[in-house]
Amino acid sequence: MRIPFKGSDHFCQQVNAAFEKIQESYLESIRPVIEMRKANAMLGDGTVTQTDTFDPQDVQNFYQRLENQLEGWLKSGISRSETDDLHRLFCQFNKDVGKYFITGYFGVQFHALPYYKVDKRVIEVQKELAGIADSATVIFSDMTGKADKALHKELARRGFADMEFQELFTKMFEDESLADDLDRKARVVEEQFPEFQGMGEKKNKLFAELNDLLIELYQTAPAALDHNRLMQGEEGICTYFDIEMIKNVKTNKRDAVFETKKIPREDVDTVTEELQSVAAALKKARRG
Repeated sequence: MRIPFKGSDHFCQQVNAAFEKIQESYLESIRPVIEMRKANAMLGDGTVTQTDTFDPQDVQNFYQRLENQLEGWLKSGISRSETDDLHRLFCQFNKDVGKYFITGYFGVQFHALPYYKVDKRVIEVQKELAGIADSATVIFSDMTGKADKALHKELARRGFADMEFQELFTKMFEDESLADDLDRKARVVEEQFPEFQGMGEKKNKLFAELNDLLIELYQTAPAALDHNRLMQGEEGICTYFDIEMIKNVKTNKRDAVFETKKIPREDVDTVTEELQSVAAALKKARRG
């Protein structure tokens, strides 16, 4: 069962109140960690702009401090998931508390946006790429013209100059030597334009250099998300807790649904005290 519970009995009231303290402590603790700051970045057209960002490493450090404060809980470690530009940092943990199994989750969901570093080299590389593209267009036109003439001459020599494309395609499929000869003729022409291959190599190096100049800036919102909004990909922070009743310790059999009205008060106190300890751990983690 996921907290908060809908019931109005003593167990529901106490557990819901304890979870509310966890939510308040989490919001209070995580908001300074994801506070946006201004950062300079460059757009694809070379324009320098200021945008808001935060450092996901600060979130990871906070979760690590939180795990250190959670005594007796089994931690799953700090995890990160990515789907396109949507990222999520989160930690999960669980604990047997008397007859109950409690699972907790804390997460931040954010978007990663690509920019360039503010570096004049970005503009220089783009200009070099544009120059290569212009030169390559001219050379490629010259090269293809010569290749067409060479291939046409070879086809004429074989008596295939006036053959329809489909018929020629079939002939090449049936006669491997014809396809090989035409390929060799094309390569001979290409070898007459070594600068074209050099342009391709230089272009690849420039693109690699441009890729190295890319950076990611991160955006989120200091808004509390429930599990559904988290799954829908909204930006924000989320925490949820589930409680199951342990039916059999040996087989680890648990019931996700149980009658809250029948839970003894001593069990209520045990569960709520453990949840309150999580709220206290959050405050300690914030202080570092």
